[in-house]
Amino acid sequence: MNVITLTLLHPDRLTPVQHWTFNDGSTVRVGRSTDNQVVLYSAVVSRYHAEIRRVNSSWELVSLGANGTYYEGKRISQVPIRDGMIFRLARSGPNLQIHLGRPDPALLKRASESTRIPAQAVSNTVAYHGEDDKTQLLQPSKIGLTSKTTMDSSQSSYASANPDPCTIGQYHSIKLLSRGKMGVTYVGQYAGEAVLLKTLHSSWLNHPEALSLFERQAKLLRSLNHPGLPRWCDFFRVDGQPFLVTELIAGRTLFHHILERGKVDLKQAVDWMIEVCEILDYLHAQALPVLHQDIRPSNIICRSHSTSSYQLALVDFGGVRGLSLDKLAATYLAPEQKFGQATVLSDLYAIGTTLSFLISGQPPHLFYRQWQQDYRFSPDLIPGLLPELVEVLYRLTEPNPNDRYQSAREVEAALRSLV
Repeated sequence: MNVITLTLLHPDRLTPVQHWTFNDGSTVRVGRSTDNQVVLYSAVVSRYHAEIRRVNSSWELVSLGANGTYYEGKRISQVPIRDGMIFRLARSGPNLQIHLGRPDPALLKRASESTRIPAQAVSNTVAYHGEDDKTQLLQPSKIGLTSKTTMDSSQSSYASANPDPCTIGQYHSIKLLSRGKMGVTYVGQYAGEAVLLKTLHSSWLNHPEALSLFERQAKLLRSLNHPGLPRWCDFFRVDGQPFLVTELIAGRTLFHHILERGKVDLKQAVDWMIEVCEILDYLHAQALPVLHQDIRPSNIICRSHSTSSYQLALVDFGGVRGLSLDKLAATYLAPEQKFGQATVLSDLYAIGTTLSFLISGQPPHLFYRQWQQDYRFSPDLIPGLLPELVEVLYRLTEPNPNDRYQSAREVEAALRSLV
């Protein structure tokens, strides 16, 4: 049989999300790079992660990625393919099912009705204000979900109460954009303008601290006015469920920029971080200093077009997500944040780990080690860095906040000296 179909499965329900059918050819490659036949953006997926090869009259699955490919819970290097088998990219990555032949039309129908966003992103993407580094980008032309499936009642308690999920309050043409551990994000329209609507995941609606932090974040954003921050639009509740509305920033997160194009040169990385320092200088200079608390590449959007004087936008203040932060995301953050003791110097720490990702293309957890009495980020483990850059990164990421640069302006000056 020459036809083979790959089906991306929902990570929790294992229902079909998207299909790729191949009528001829002897190889189907899966990975992060855009020259694969199946492109999946995830922090754990390698550029070329797995390959399905035709061998005489049968097919075999071959693992290529550094994080491994898993079948029936075991890491494999090469296995023969059976119709309907499910394999996973890395221990925590996407699940894919293989069908020998075309998929059942009922599966295609269920996939088209899924509320999961497409996994394959192309140019002209919209970067939503994300939850974590595993979330996806979305092509604007592909977010046209039907009104019956725009919201999943298991994710939004409002959806089950609202007879027309295409509207929320005064906002219409609502479409699901993303779901994460803490929140759900939609894109909608109001007065001809596209906006983002964010709310808490239904599992957190009975969590008083999460509700309080979410409302505090909304009030905080309303008080700020800077071209490097998303513009506040509205905050309201429907049946007790809070919604924060902000402008929709078209562009791509720095995380996805690096995943797609690879690491950038020092000048580009420094230019970006200088912009972030300028935004932080504004935040920290407020009468009551405003902390971001979650600076990392997936929370920095590089605008695709804008009249703003800033190329970047710093999004997703981390107060709420701090209640549920995955381990890889936490490696960007200062050690004192694990104990709920964030300060302005904690934001500066994350400049260092973010810069390391931009210039190495590797997540910062790879560069931690035991050092004297501390387990610390160690930039000398990153190959090929200039000594001056290593020195700046060391000072940015000192475990003791008093040993770091003491202001965003100090960091900016140190970065400018590098280029």
